[in-house]
Amino acid sequence: MIFQHTNCPKYQALTRENTNTGRWYNIPTGEKYASITNVLGYGDKPWLDAWIRNIGKEKAEAEKNRCADRGTAVHLMAERYLNNDPNVTKDQSKFDIQLFNKLSYSLDKINNIRAQEIPMYSRQLQIAGTCDCVAEYNGILSIIDFKTSTKIKNKDMVTDYFMQAAGYSIMYFEMFNVYINQGVIMIATEKGLFPTVFTINIEDYIEPLCEKINKFYDDISKVS
Repeated sequence: MIFQHTNCPKYQALTRENTNTGRWYNIPTGEKYASITNVLGYGDKPWLDAWIRNIGKEKAEAEKNRCADRGTAVHLMAERYLNNDPNVTKDQSKFDIQLFNKLSYSLDKINNIRAQEIPMYSRQLQIAGTCDCVAEYNGILSIIDFKTSTKIKNKDMVTDYFMQAAGYSIMYFEMFNVYINQGVIMIATEKGLFPTVFTINIEDYIEPLCEKINKFYDDISKVS
């Protein structure tokens, strides 16, 4: 399959920095905006603390790094694939290639790609991030994000992913004046034969996203 790229917007790269309050993006205006993944990951995570206690810090850190490397590899192959690169799996491990192959079933439903790995920000929300893909999915312009997971997840387990898509939609509208109301989250899982794909209405997740952003900025202002 040959993927078409069209109506690609012009944008500039954003530099990032890590602080004790997480990752921040430097915006062209000189302001610093929190990474949307930083905002959505903020707060207490009792389930994560329990998991670390159960398997130990060393094993937990090793698994965290493994999952991060897995995600980076699959993202790279997805980007190459959508760019019609003939060397999609070059220098990748057999395990990561198998995971990418699962994702490719859904990647073939993408076309008319506008952007990949596009850095964006919202002055209204004061957040920034890098969106995996903006393209048509089954003929509808969508915010598309690629994820990897060890186990199959249900909808209730990935609401942060939906809020992330809502944030990217707002950023894209502010920067390029194009409204996108469909989000598509594709999750390639180690223990599933096919990817899990969630298609969402962006507007359903704007309000909870704003609540998360407000809490994040309120809390860090108290300790700064």
